[in-house]
Amino acid sequence: IMAPFSMPWGFNIWAITPEERGKHDKQFDSLTPTLGYVSGDQARKFFLQSGLPSSVLAEIWALADMGRDGKMDRLEFSIAMKLIKLQLQGQPLPSSLPSIMKQTPVPVMPSAAHFGMGSMPNLSVMPVMPMLTPMPLAVPPMMPGALPMPLIPDSLSMPALPNGTATLLAPTPAVPLSTGLSKSHSLLDLASSSSNSSSTTSLASNSPKTGASDWAVPQSSRLKYRQQFNSLDKLMSGYLSGALVTLADIDRDGQLRAEEFILAMHLVDMAKTGHPLPLSLPADLVPPSFSAVSSIFHALSHFLSLFLSVSFEDKLKENFQKGSMELEKRRVALQEEQRREEERRQQREREEQERREREARELALRRQREEERRMEMQREMERQKEEERLKELERQELNLLTGRCPRIFLYILYNNSLSRCVACSGAGVSDVKQSVCSKDLSCRKLKEQLDALERETTAKLCEMERYTRDMKELRERQSQQQTVLEQLSRVKAEKVKELQRRRQEQEEKRRREEEEARHLLKDEAVKGNKIINRRSLTLIFALALQVDESTVREPGWLYGHYEGKSGWFPESYAEKNNKDQADPTAAHSHTTVPPAVALCDWTANTESHLGFSKDDIITVLEQQENWWYGELRENRGWFPKTHVSMMTTNNTHTDPESGDLTFRAEDVVLVTEKEGEWWRGSIGDKSGLFPSNYVKPKDSDVCLNRCSPSSFLSEIAQVIAACITTTPEQLSLTTGQLILILHKNSCGWWLGELQARGKKRQKGWFNSSNIKLLHLQNRTLPLCQVIAMYDYKAASEDEMSFLKGQLINVFNKDDSDWWKGELNGVTGLFPTNYIKMTTESDPSQQWCADLLSLDSMSSEERKRQGYIHELIHTEHTYLQDLELVLEVFYKPMTESGRLTEAEMGVIFVNWRELIMCNTKLLKALRVRKKTAGERMPVQMIGDILSSELAHMQAYIRFCSCQLNAAALLQQKTDASPDFKLFLKKIATNYRCKGMPLSSFLLKPMQRITRYPLLIRNILENTPAGHADQANLQEALDRAEELCSQVNEGVREKENSDRLEWIQNHVQCEGVIEHLVFNSLTNCLGPRKLLHSGRVWKTKSSRELWAFLFSDFLLLTYTAKQFSSSTDKLFSPKSNTMYKMYKTPVFLNEVLVKMPSDPSSDDPIFHISHIDRVYTLKADSISERTTWVQRIKAASEHFIETEKLKREKAYQARSQKTSGIGRLLVTVQEAVELKPCKPNGKSNPYCELSMGAQCYTSRPQNDTVNPKWNFNCQFFIKDLYQDVLCITIFERDQFSPDDFLGRTEVPVATIKKDQEGKGPLTRRLLLHEVPTGEVRVRLDLQLYEQGPLL
Repeated sequence: IMAPFSMPWGFNIWAITPEERGKHDKQFDSLTPTLGYVSGDQARKFFLQSGLPSSVLAEIWALADMGRDGKMDRLEFSIAMKLIKLQLQGQPLPSSLPSIMKQTPVPVMPSAAHFGMGSMPNLSVMPVMPMLTPMPLAVPPMMPGALPMPLIPDSLSMPALPNGTATLLAPTPAVPLSTGLSKSHSLLDLASSSSNSSSTTSLASNSPKTGASDWAVPQSSRLKYRQQFNSLDKLMSGYLSGALVTLADIDRDGQLRAEEFILAMHLVDMAKTGHPLPLSLPADLVPPSFSAVSSIFHALSHFLSLFLSVSFEDKLKENFQKGSMELEKRRVALQEEQRREEERRQQREREEQERREREARELALRRQREEERRMEMQREMERQKEEERLKELERQELNLLTGRCPRIFLYILYNNSLSRCVACSGAGVSDVKQSVCSKDLSCRKLKEQLDALERETTAKLCEMERYTRDMKELRERQSQQQTVLEQLSRVKAEKVKELQRRRQEQEEKRRREEEEARHLLKDEAVKGNKIINRRSLTLIFALALQVDESTVREPGWLYGHYEGKSGWFPESYAEKNNKDQADPTAAHSHTTVPPAVALCDWTANTESHLGFSKDDIITVLEQQENWWYGELRENRGWFPKTHVSMMTTNNTHTDPESGDLTFRAEDVVLVTEKEGEWWRGSIGDKSGLFPSNYVKPKDSDVCLNRCSPSSFLSEIAQVIAACITTTPEQLSLTTGQLILILHKNSCGWWLGELQARGKKRQKGWFNSSNIKLLHLQNRTLPLCQVIAMYDYKAASEDEMSFLKGQLINVFNKDDSDWWKGELNGVTGLFPTNYIKMTTESDPSQQWCADLLSLDSMSSEERKRQGYIHELIHTEHTYLQDLELVLEVFYKPMTESGRLTEAEMGVIFVNWRELIMCNTKLLKALRVRKKTAGERMPVQMIGDILSSELAHMQAYIRFCSCQLNAAALLQQKTDASPDFKLFLKKIATNYRCKGMPLSSFLLKPMQRITRYPLLIRNILENTPAGHADQANLQEALDRAEELCSQVNEGVREKENSDRLEWIQNHVQCEGVIEHLVFNSLTNCLGPRKLLHSGRVWKTKSSRELWAFLFSDFLLLTYTAKQFSSSTDKLFSPKSNTMYKMYKTPVFLNEVLVKMPSDPSSDDPIFHISHIDRVYTLKADSISERTTWVQRIKAASEHFIETEKLKREKAYQARSQKTSGIGRLLVTVQEAVELKPCKPNGKSNPYCELSMGAQCYTSRPQNDTVNPKWNFNCQFFIKDLYQDVLCITIFERDQFSPDDFLGRTEVPVATIKKDQEGKGPLTRRLLLHEVPTGEVRVRLDLQLYEQGPLL
């Protein structure tokens, strides 16, 4: 009985089969290796096609790259591919590379049992196969009736891979065979390699029957080699170890058993006889003991190949995955090719740039060497000439002294001459050096002069080109004007002809009428048997005549005169004017009607109308209810009274009845009651009725005077005699009170305002005999202004009192200890040790602490820097005062609830907008100061002032509403003692310095009037030709224009009041939820209400209320109506609320059209806006015409403004310049910008400027990390003065863009950092904002200067 034996039987998954190696080699060759290696980039792209993460591929690379050289040979590539395959199958990577993977794969040898086997019909595969560990293959029990068969030895191993034994691995423990085989890819590899191998590389014959007679080793050789084996196996272990033969070691256990030894010796004999050894062991050389294992292996392989057949869906999925991988591979390859091409292009550009720079340096060096060589040759020639001259002098002296002097004397003389020669030679060399230095200096000067001449020439050429363009434009404009003038001349000639024709017709008509009258008189004279020779008057309708009733007349005729003419006229042609009518208007008809001034142009529609132009003076002859009859340039006719305004005349109004008020021209009347055409008023102690057309409003002029910057120059009077009022219109006076004179009347009664600190200022009449003038109207402008450091109380009558922090105007500095000044209308002396300058010291030295820097500057420059510092310092102080009002006054007043929200709006108006305007100005000034360096001179400031003053229209609204705010505050203070005590309490804050809220409300007016003074001081100390002079002049013009606009703002109060009414009565939603109507637009200045009214939708007949602003059209509908009657728009008593009907329509995006049939009586019109069309119906045809015309005009103005803005920026960029270089800027992106929207996002865009050159990028919507990639270029004029300014703004459609940060980079800094490095990429921190930075790419290119020959 044979005892069974065992041998290991399993697969090593880490081994690489020859088939796999062949595939790997083909893939390796497809990558076009270089010198037997593939690079890391090539392998990386190929490995990425597997879809594994980059981290896993990095681990595989670390295991496979055995040489650690960053590249792979065939073996390393095959190892990496094997690891990728196992990783895709779910097999974890080993901690270190298995040694079996490093061996070269060889063909698989067939295995057989150590003894013969039959066909084994009863051998079946186990239903359950253990995983993860090698287990012996159990032999199933024999079937009944079957022949006995030997057991399979448990030590038998299955050589699936020729490199060694392999363990059958799977990720799970023992599972059924179906599951294990599906998850074990090693078995798949085994089956595939067995089925695809060639006959020479197959494991064994396909026949499972292999007997001992099939072994190809001869029997004699077996016996001989068995004896040798037995002699060598002295330990009787059954195997030999040591040097082994690969083909003979069938079971790959590293040891040779007897049959393996015999086979090895047989192969040695074959090699000795010259027979080639096979790559794999043929089946006939496999020992019989191993054939049983081979048959079992083939059966198992066949079973696995049948079991693991792939379905059609799996193949389809696999093909799809392969196609995707191929597309991804091509995409990656294309991207890589593009990247390499871009790198090659950049490399070529860098090489070309370096080559040009190198050639330029070599050329400069070569020229320098040539210049040095030439100078050296020149010096050598001069030295030779000098030596020859010295030798000639020596020869002459020797010739003179030869034969007459002793030898010793000649020797001494020779030595002396030689010394002199040496001295002269040294002097000559020094002269030559001095000459060279002087010539170099002259060359430099000439070069500088040449450069200056070239720049001047270029500038002149540019100026000539500009003049040429201007001349061309002027010629074109002249030709156009000439054409228009010719057309006007033709029209005028036609009008003159028409007028002459009409005059002839009128003359003919009048002549016929006179002829008829003459015939009529002749007939009547014949009937009365007498002839009367009389002169007749030509009458005009509604003409007033004076009739002399005492003149003897004929029946039916009257004698009268008018305008110096007299004559007879028929009595039936006129009617008597009743003088006894009680109607005031009839009484007034006998008085001389003052002339009227035309408010606008009006064209006569009929012959009875009178046409006129704006500002024409019309003589009013008759006044009806709505139409007046007048005369203008010998033409008479009717005209509407709404188109004219009455003028104040020099006529004296007398009182035909008791109770009327008499006054003279230019007198001021205090109106107490208005009723119809007759008003009630008073002048001093007289009161009564007077016609309203004899006066014009005076309050607007007073308001303007109060708001003007020079209001402090008005006359001030002091009461010298007390007086008690007799009427409410008069002022009660107390001795010592101050009165502001508002107007002087000729009757001795003056109109004034009491100046009482802390009390309501009353206006009224007073007698001029009770006061004395302080003669302030003739004083000069203050010398300067100072700030009180401490409280001071006057000790005598000629002194003045003041509180700490108050600003005093100084008018006299004759005494160094006591100055004369003015404060709140009071003039007096004050001690100089109680005050300080507005800049705390001399403004010319406050800005700098370096005395050496001050000494190196001119006096004018020191003053200029001092005034610049004063501007920045006072701007900082003013902004602190504005913010103080919000913190100390606004917040407590809001929280206390003593005032309504509307009342708070009246008092503080747009205080936050003022803070925003001055914050932007101060931030820009600070950035400029920070860029120049702390306590260092600031060269350019006019550009900032000019830019920011253009956006300070918020002051117009505030100053125009300031009087209303002061009146409401005074009213509340007088009406509520509690409120007065509350204001006094919160004003005790130490930061207020004892000033009440009313004083702070005056600061915006004081500041806006101070800008022209500060800018003028800077401009006066700026030398002519300075780079900042033009900008300062523009800033001064804008500051003065702003002051004028502030004064004009009073007259625009109606527009402001209507916008405030809309703010309170229109409920906004969506994009305009936070819109402030009475504010600045984005690019059109202050928003204006152009038209408003009621319209209807054509289809639904829905009633809408439309409001046309200067920048958009808003359609609303009635939401709430608290009264039964329909309230009028803009009525203060209106309680109607309106809601937004549609999103506002911007006027630069609309097109308004009339209906196709304009003659239709239906007043409809169409408004087209992008993708919507509104068909609306107006009240009437005239109203429709008004809507269409005003929408068209506003739209054209909007579009033209944007066009001019773009053209201005384009002209500034495209203008040719004679600069020294250019700066290429790419704004790539910005990160972490300040959010402006409620959703935490912004619509940012960037603005780049350098002087007048300016570029603006497109806005990025809803982001705080915009990526612009915006390119632009600037021409450099001065390397050390030009500064690149980058400002980030938030795009706002309804208001000025919000400030998101600003940074500046001097061009000199860019040149220093870029020296020899090429373009720079910088991350610049944005200033004056809490967060944000911008990334830019800077490339400075200076033009090459030609060498001086």
